[in-house]
Amino acid sequence: MSSREHPADEPAYDTGDDTGHDDAPLGEIDYDDHDLLGQADWVIGGEAARKARRQGLYAGYVLFLGALVYGLPIVQAVFRTSDPGSLGRQLSSPVAVALLVVSVAALLGAVVFAGRFRGPVVPPMPWIDLVLPAPIDRAVALRRWWRYAAIGGLFVGALSGLTIGGGLAFAHLSGIGTVVVTTLAGAALGVLATRLWLWSQVRSWPGPDRGLSLLWRVRDALRELHSESLRTHSANTSTMAGSALTGNLRTARLALTRPVRHGRSARLRAGHPFLVLVRRDLLGLRRTPGAFLSGLGLSLLGGAIVTWAFTQPAAPSIAATIGLLPLYLGFGAWAEGLRLQADNVGTPSLLGTGEVTEAVAHITVPTVLTAIVLGFWVGVSAALGSLPVSAPLSLWLVLVLLVSTNVLAAFRGSPTFVLRPQTVALWYAVPALTVVVLGSLVVVLTKSGSYTGLSVVSWLVYAVLAWAVSRVRRQTYLHRT
Repeated sequence: MSSREHPADEPAYDTGDDTGHDDAPLGEIDYDDHDLLGQADWVIGGEAARKARRQGLYAGYVLFLGALVYGLPIVQAVFRTSDPGSLGRQLSSPVAVALLVVSVAALLGAVVFAGRFRGPVVPPMPWIDLVLPAPIDRAVALRRWWRYAAIGGLFVGALSGLTIGGGLAFAHLSGIGTVVVTTLAGAALGVLATRLWLWSQVRSWPGPDRGLSLLWRVRDALRELHSESLRTHSANTSTMAGSALTGNLRTARLALTRPVRHGRSARLRAGHPFLVLVRRDLLGLRRTPGAFLSGLGLSLLGGAIVTWAFTQPAAPSIAATIGLLPLYLGFGAWAEGLRLQADNVGTPSLLGTGEVTEAVAHITVPTVLTAIVLGFWVGVSAALGSLPVSAPLSLWLVLVLLVSTNVLAAFRGSPTFVLRPQTVALWYAVPALTVVVLGSLVVVLTKSGSYTGLSVVSWLVYAVLAWAVSRVRRQTYLHRT
């Protein structure tokens, strides 16, 4: 908004100011949106606002060094430890291209899902309460936070593409042109993901303009952000950060739970307590189709990669490590009943079942669904004639490992150590790291034919299962009144 112009015949008044400024008519104030926002930024944020910008630049610098020191060598090692010709043919096959498309679609879908709870534009609460109600263009008032998100998405996407393309080039699987193509593709994907994130945030609040055209009309999208929606997203940010630092994930799950809009007319039928609990989990997945579909997508992706790592000699060993993580997350998406039992641990059972029996009932549905997915990929590999004899037994160990670690994740309890961010992050990651390490050993030993080592790892897997059962009993006894 530009400074106001005053009529030439309007009387001027002597303000007594000898600082050299022109006299202004009484009641008229020259102002500019950018000057006002700068002053408000200094009043609300102070020196901390400038430090936050420098911290953002430092975070980007650390991320670049991490990709250069760790990411590029790991990607290069993945491609160097495989037969280049066979690996190149498999990566260019229609199945690999389809998996790539599905993975990108799943990533963009996760961004859209996250935007409903926490979008890219989340200013601090004083800014929402004091600055946004002022007669200032909302696109200008919120532009800074959008720039942070847009630059971050562009940087992360381009850096990811550069890392993958650089690994291909250093492994002599492609030329410099591939590095340029992957960098540009990663940057484009980062821009698209950031704009979808903003579009999803706009759609989290009812408004007149929520169409896909907002993807290229960023200023209009910023103007559509409602103050109440921004308050909700800011509160969700505080809730998730506090829950992560204190180890209390139940608070975050309750705050981010969406209202049930599907299957509300379905009712639970009476029967044996064990069957009632299983049917309860099936009803829960019916009422939350998003959880079912996200678990299905992650399990299909992870199962495809793990089965490929089992059956193809040209597959790099680290492929199993990459595939086990989405397989673990897909199992967890279907295990909401298990987490609800852990949240209410210690309370009397309404159906009279024991804690271990109830946990077994709650893992029945995700176990059966995951077994169906793995069985599907085993059938595909058998039809193609590339299934080793020991693969079904090894996949059984992977399934037991998924069950055990998800029970550990649900019944991890609260942290009993000093709450430092690094320590809390490691504490959260113990179940996932267990899956990745032991599952990768199962795949590597199966492919190498080392059945003695596989026997030792199988005992470790069953030891993890026994540890999970002990955690269920321990948490129940600790919270029993």
